[in-house]
Amino acid sequence: MESKNFNWLVTIFVAALTFSALLLLSSSNLSATSSNSQVTASVNVPGTLYTSISPNSVTWANYPGYSNATNTVITVTDNNGNIAGNIFIWGTATLSNTLSGNSIAIGNVLWNPTSSNAFVGNAVTTSPVNTLIVVAAPTLSSTSTNSPIYIGVNIPLGTESGLYTGSIYFDIENGSTVSQPTTSNVLTVTVNVLPTCYISLSPTSINFGTLATGTTSTTWNGIVDTDNGGNAQATINVYGGNWIFSSNTAISFYVSNTVWSPTNTGIYSSGTPLTLTPVSTGITVPAPTQSNPSTSNTVYFGVAVPGGAPVGAYTQNIVIANEC
Repeated sequence: MESKNFNWLVTIFVAALTFSALLLLSSSNLSATSSNSQVTASVNVPGTLYTSISPNSVTWANYPGYSNATNTVITVTDNNGNIAGNIFIWGTATLSNTLSGNSIAIGNVLWNPTSSNAFVGNAVTTSPVNTLIVVAAPTLSSTSTNSPIYIGVNIPLGTESGLYTGSIYFDIENGSTVSQPTTSNVLTVTVNVLPTCYISLSPTSINFGTLATGTTSTTWNGIVDTDNGGNAQATINVYGGNWIFSSNTAISFYVSNTVWSPTNTGIYSSGTPLTLTPVSTGITVPAPTQSNPSTSNTVYFGVAVPGGAPVGAYTQNIVIANEC
């Protein structure tokens, strides 16, 4: 009986020793030493430029023969580049009206390094031009730099009314280093040409000569009505005031003693009496164009001196207006 108990205790003792060994082995594995080594990394950062602009579109509105001053600002920005560069500018050959097929040459757009209330500067061309406007190099503490450039437009005489659209391009460059490819450097330019007509009269006075009372002029005096540079057909309207005696303004004879005619008929009775309020003559001045920016037509006038008009000189104001 004692022998059996001894054997059991031995078994337990052996088992305990075995468990301790396992624990020691496990502890030995957990405390194994580690080692490391260093890797050297390198990168080459080249001189880099980026170009973006704000705004990306502009719209001007004006009449033929007029200009929008060179004060529309375009901000040219380098985001995340690392060297300074100059702004280059160029554009499409024309600003085009797709409906009429007409166009405005790109040279009618001017750029300038400073804002101006006049239309001054350098013409945009179809090839890149160095403006010498510098955009400073971005830095780690200031990753975005920019500079302004100012543009304006002239609308040629006789340009047909409508919308004319084209593109102007900007790029920041430094020698052979140009901006990374981008689409944010394109400015869409739209010119809204408004319809209008102009008027210029020649001569600006009429001398009917000396006429006896009770007689009429035997020749017609023509006034040439010219539209220099408009873009719309005009109808000539006429009206006037009463004839006034030069030495006594209280004495006069009627506006209707003057007559007008679309043709040089030479016959007073064929004319239409002038009135105190505007009347359409039905005479039209054709619309000018870029290729023919000046058009004209003529209205003719005659007069009758009533019986009893006092001796002396008389004057009258005649108004000629173009309506379009």
